[in-house]
Amino acid sequence: MLKNINESTNTLEEYGYACGRIRDLEKYLLNKEIIHKMIESQDLEKSLRVLAENNLSEYSFEKLDSSSIDQVLVNISKRNLNLISEISPYPYLFQLFSWKHDFHNIKVLLKAKMLGKKELFPLYDLGNLSLNGLHAAVFEGKYQLIPIKIKRFIKQAEEGYLKYDSLQLMEVSIDKGYYETIFEQLEDINQDFLFYYYKTEVDLLNLIITCRCKIREIHKSKLAEILIKYGQLSTQKLIDIYDNPLHSWSNNFQKSDYFMVIEQGIKHWIEKNSLLKFEQMIDNYLLNLLKIGKYTTFGLECVIGYYYAKENDLKNIRIIINGKKNSLSDIMIKKYIRDTYV
Repeated sequence: MLKNINESTNTLEEYGYACGRIRDLEKYLLNKEIIHKMIESQDLEKSLRVLAENNLSEYSFEKLDSSSIDQVLVNISKRNLNLISEISPYPYLFQLFSWKHDFHNIKVLLKAKMLGKKELFPLYDLGNLSLNGLHAAVFEGKYQLIPIKIKRFIKQAEEGYLKYDSLQLMEVSIDKGYYETIFEQLEDINQDFLFYYYKTEVDLLNLIITCRCKIREIHKSKLAEILIKYGQLSTQKLIDIYDNPLHSWSNNFQKSDYFMVIEQGIKHWIEKNSLLKFEQMIDNYLLNLLKIGKYTTFGLECVIGYYYAKENDLKNIRIIINGKKNSLSDIMIKKYIRDTYV
């Protein structure tokens, strides 16, 4: 992680105020001790109470039904985004982070349309685009309410679903649109660390996409149109190893920073028939990359690091909540919890 500090790092003095604010807010991120106390609590109510007992007052849950809990977490995510807008000297980070919510909403709406269920999953009003505009575009064909490129992404995703009859591959098509949007904006922003972070994210996503395609026995000839460009890792390398036995794939990445992620992720799939460990290791790899933010006082790295650290906290809380609601053992919940930023 520290190898990513170079002569262009820690010199953006316009981020001095933002980094000062972040240093104070980092004290309110979840640490491993709090996470473990939540997991080891007897039930959901006591688990959530741990947050209040550690002076994390923003996590105030008056009701314990799923809708109420989700609304609290969504509101925290919204405040996290608004904080980025408030403390950043430029608006681009807020816009950049907001796109993820737009493309989440597109996935939800398209899934609902394909399955004939309009209220399939909740939509989150945290993006750059109007929820009403997206809804009207997907269900009524009113594409004039959304940007032309978003219309193209929706059309491509629908065509992909009809072609492969796969919701997972439809989601991948939407992800391709997301990263096209992100990297278009990154060209304008021109910040090395942002490029590096999102390229790494694409690499790791392509690795697990390739794994899923192999498991689903999708033909190698289809892989080129499924994989996402923009990463550092050559998609041709993934295509070249595709027909090899899954257990041997990691041998081709022994000198890569991704070796442990691939080796352990695939091993867990072979042993447990689950990619959850792979997903966990990807999240942990990216979080570790972001920890550069803890060592910068004049750079956007600290802002990016804090934003995703907070989102990681929310993900961990959701994992614990789901585990408690489904009566999973403490050991099982701990298996899938993500690392912490602090």
